[in-house]
Amino acid sequence: MKHSTAVRVLLQGAFVLSWSSGYIGAKLGTQGGGAFNLLFWRFLLVTVCLSLFLNVRLLKLSWVQIRHYAIIGFLSQFLYLTCLYVAIQNGLPPGIAAIIAALQPLMTAALSTGSAAERSGRWQWIGLTISFVGVSIVIAGQSGSGGQGVGLVMYLLPLAAAFGLTLATLYERRTVHREDVGLVLPLFVQSLLTLIGFTGAVLYTDTLSIPHDPDVLISIVWLTVFSTFVAYLSLWMLLRVMTATHVAALVYLEPPVTLVWAALMFGDVIEASTYAGIGVVVVGMLLVRMKQPTVACTS
Repeated sequence: MKHSTAVRVLLQGAFVLSWSSGYIGAKLGTQGGGAFNLLFWRFLLVTVCLSLFLNVRLLKLSWVQIRHYAIIGFLSQFLYLTCLYVAIQNGLPPGIAAIIAALQPLMTAALSTGSAAERSGRWQWIGLTISFVGVSIVIAGQSGSGGQGVGLVMYLLPLAAAFGLTLATLYERRTVHREDVGLVLPLFVQSLLTLIGFTGAVLYTDTLSIPHDPDVLISIVWLTVFSTFVAYLSLWMLLRVMTATHVAALVYLEPPVTLVWAALMFGDVIEASTYAGIGVVVVGMLLVRMKQPTVACTS
């Protein structure tokens, strides 16, 4: 039991750090090239690595499984990443993008009404609301130190990203799996279809180029290892042992982690009110954890 708890804690830590790393990698890479070009090379590397690892297992997939993973890949990778990277490329600070995307837990809780196991109780709703207030405090404090001159659309894109990831996690939780094919094979299918999408995007925008900037090359490897392999595998692993609402609540930890990370790497300013907002977020998350319902591991 203790081993299981320790593994779950490690998974949650890996989830928060790896997803936060995506915002940092996005800023690092888009400073030296276009968002779609960066994403194209990222998923080309991901797909090649996974195809070498999987080999003949790819032939065992049915069209029903491919369609299932395609939907998840579109929502959780193509839509999610397109919105975030375009916003960050156009001047939205990564910390602010992470804060806006942190609205995902409330979206997940509001839409998690399909079963008693997924439905959020009173304490969860109170906790999520308090955490949202904490995020709002951070937004208010940080709005004066970053993002000036950025259009409203760029602030709405992370919101669309959060909605896409919410739909993907709920769809994955509610889908009945007739055969367990593991986690790597679905990630390959999702990444391959995402690569096709970004190939079209980079050709349509005429931004395809071979990266030479060291920061871009580091970003591609960074985003492949941490923000794809570790991030998505930890997400789907957690969804097998936790409710979608509880997994989504971890998103509230991403803004403070990203803000501190961005301050260390890029010199972004952290306002005093941000620390107060983080404290409120932590209180809300503790309430989310109260009276957690028992979840059967069915997927």
